[in-house]
Amino acid sequence: MDDGCGVCQACHRVLTRSTESPQVPLHPDVILVQKGLYPREVLGRSTEEKLDISVDQIRRVVLERVSFPPHEARERLIIVRDAHDLGVSAANALLKTLEEPPHHTRFVLLTDRPGELLPTIRSRTLLVRFAALTDEIVESLLVRTTGLPPERARALAHLAEGSMARAASLADEQKENVRAEAISALRAAAGDRVALFDASAEYANSTESRGELDTHLAALLAEEAREVRDLVLRGGNNASIEAAIARWDAAVRLREALTHNANVPLALEAEWLRLGGRGRDPRRERGQP
Repeated sequence: MDDGCGVCQACHRVLTRSTESPQVPLHPDVILVQKGLYPREVLGRSTEEKLDISVDQIRRVVLERVSFPPHEARERLIIVRDAHDLGVSAANALLKTLEEPPHHTRFVLLTDRPGELLPTIRSRTLLVRFAALTDEIVESLLVRTTGLPPERARALAHLAEGSMARAASLADEQKENVRAEAISALRAAAGDRVALFDASAEYANSTESRGELDTHLAALLAEEAREVRDLVLRGGNNASIEAAIARWDAAVRLREALTHNANVPLALEAEWLRLGGRGRDPRRERGQP
């Protein structure tokens, strides 16, 4: 299969999403499936998809379309993002079509947790491993698809860890402000237990807490690495360097814990309490229990 040219109208519509909900590719033959992507009105559901990709999404978005020929292209492409989010009913509803897709339809299931896919799904698919994109490629794609200045695209590419999806999310200006506040809160929590429990409560109240914390920790890692480098180059004191390295190390361990489905607020508290063991507890300093 030839690569797209990247400049024609078809390529442009494949790479561009609609500005209104649901934010899907403009090309009619590229179908995107993802948890929470489609509003309840499209799926005919009374509740939102918060836990998994529902069987309603598979039926409405996939099964009702695959029997028809593509609108413009020779083939239709169906991309299932975070395929490990497929609910059992959704996965079972997809099995027959996945096993014997129409000749004009191709499925791509994306996941960084293949072990969580149902065995029946894994047996009907071909595993293709992708390495992380280089920072240079992510930076170039960000500039082309979002129009960001090269300097900002370079900084975001470094935080994206080889993921274009993460880079696109990081490019959101509102999320960037939230991320900056989160980094400040995580740094403060390293030496202040009150700040730690406040930060923990914030992530506990979020339905997407695991993904949010992971994104914020990735940003924290980049900031700490930059701080260590700057301190070394400026001849900073050892205590500051050691504190930054300790936060970096704690963030690495916490991210690892999150991959094993650890409870988000408890994992954060446990790791940061260990990190801040030498820190102070303002309540005790004020004589409070």
